[in-house]
Amino acid sequence: MRKAFALFAAGAAFVAAPALAQLAGGTVDAGAGVNTSPMGGTVGGVTDRVGRTVDTVDGAASRTLDSTKLTLATSEQVRAGVTITDRAGTSLGTVQSVDGDNAIIVDGGKLYTIPLGSLYSSAEGAANTLVTKLPKAQIAARVQGSAQSR
Repeated sequence: MRKAFALFAAGAAFVAAPALAQLAGGTVDAGAGVNTSPMGGTVGGVTDRVGRTVDTVDGAASRTLDSTKLTLATSEQVRAGVTITDRAGTSLGTVQSVDGDNAIIVDGGKLYTIPLGSLYSSAEGAANTLVTKLPKAQIAARVQGSAQSR
């Protein structure tokens, strides 16, 4: 019975050695030459890349305007001369006039229409600035004409 128990204990130790080496992050020579060091390097590399990605996204989110602090612009706020920006603060144009439910903005000699319902004021923003959540590509698709023709 003692021999059976000794063989069982030795077998269990032999089988468990690679698993214990992974927990410790070292090398165990159990006759099979198990080495877990390369795996630790791979995990560290992935962790570093994920960390950098999270930092990049967090930085981008910090630079954008907090949407919870935006309120729909009133008709008094949408007037000629007011600058329209995106959420990151990039200027998209200046209000030239209001036509029905649209603001006519001018940028680079071109006229664009933006629905009044997509213009917001920010408590943190400048007095003569409104914000839109529309992407610049969508605004560019709303070309109305040339500013020189008006």
